[in-house]
Amino acid sequence: MSDNEQNKVDDGEATDIGFRDPDQAELEYKMCKDINAMPDEVKDRFKALKVLYDQVNDLDDEEEKEYRKLEVKYEKLYQEVYKKRALLLKGETEPSKELCDQFEEVKEKLVDEKYADLEVPICDVKDIQNTQKGVAGFWLRAMVGSKNIGSHVTEKDRPILAYLENIELELHEKGQGYTLTFTFESNGYFSNTTITKKFVMSKANVIEKSVGTEINWTAGSDPTKEKKKKKIKVGGKKKTVTKEVKCESFFNFFQTVELTEEDKKKKDDKASDDEDEEDDVGEQMDEDFEFGNEFKEDLIPLALEYYLGVIEQESDDEDADDEDGDDDKDDSEDEKPKKKKGKGGKGGAAGAGVGPDGKKEECK
Repeated sequence: MSDNEQNKVDDGEATDIGFRDPDQAELEYKMCKDINAMPDEVKDRFKALKVLYDQVNDLDDEEEKEYRKLEVKYEKLYQEVYKKRALLLKGETEPSKELCDQFEEVKEKLVDEKYADLEVPICDVKDIQNTQKGVAGFWLRAMVGSKNIGSHVTEKDRPILAYLENIELELHEKGQGYTLTFTFESNGYFSNTTITKKFVMSKANVIEKSVGTEINWTAGSDPTKEKKKKKIKVGGKKKTVTKEVKCESFFNFFQTVELTEEDKKKKDDKASDDEDEEDDVGEQMDEDFEFGNEFKEDLIPLALEYYLGVIEQESDDEDADDEDGDDDKDDSEDEKPKKKKGKGGKGGAAGAGVGPDGKKEECK
């Protein structure tokens, strides 16, 4: 507990420490240890500086909570619009004349002398042209249209994701976590109609655990596993056995990842032999969180832009150029800010040319 937190307790003021970021706690412990080791004639100065440091952190926490309230408030407003989008995509409602008229009004405001010369890839919608309602395969196509999400979707995942009807975001009222809910039509691959991924966080960007859904796969349908043949020796003779092994799949995202009590004890004991295993769990949680944020911040609000293929994304060639770029560039110049919700790119892009089945193809 920090000096400032202790003062609050001593004064009878309640303090909600909650989940402590292990890295921050270790940093503060080092600071306190350094200060305690100082000569007496200067020690009090640094004790005072440490308490002021704690007060800044307390203000940061207050600001974080106020921002969260605002974020939760507007997310509920977004959800009302997303519900209307979901009904349109599933064909449970018709496009209203009011919405169509608004489209024409906005389009007229956007038209200028450059409008006629703007090159736009015309997306192939032949697969839904003969259907009376809805936009079948919308979410699969949007997901594959996103480079960061599409790279996790395998060929075996595509026919399963074709049944995906909706993706929803729920911000937790307590803490900084959120839940992603994926709703599917009834299908022959698994019996679940909804699968979720929940990120538990008391503080922003500090993941305590990520909780997934156990998917009830039908026999032979699990894309996260594959059978491989392996030769082993049994009684001095070679024998071929078939083993089920884990393989790449988007659906690996729905596994639960958390540090167990045993992992935490190992961390406290600082057992060097187990550090790699512990790091693997932490890295997987970080990767899960980063991938979850792609849906939260990017795909859910910008789904239409990814479906149409109008968002500018870095190509593989550009990624390679970035890696081989000038070493003397400042890190701050190399790291571009991530695009947040509602700020889509302009013009044609790598997301263009995604076919109705989610596969890359030339738009017609």
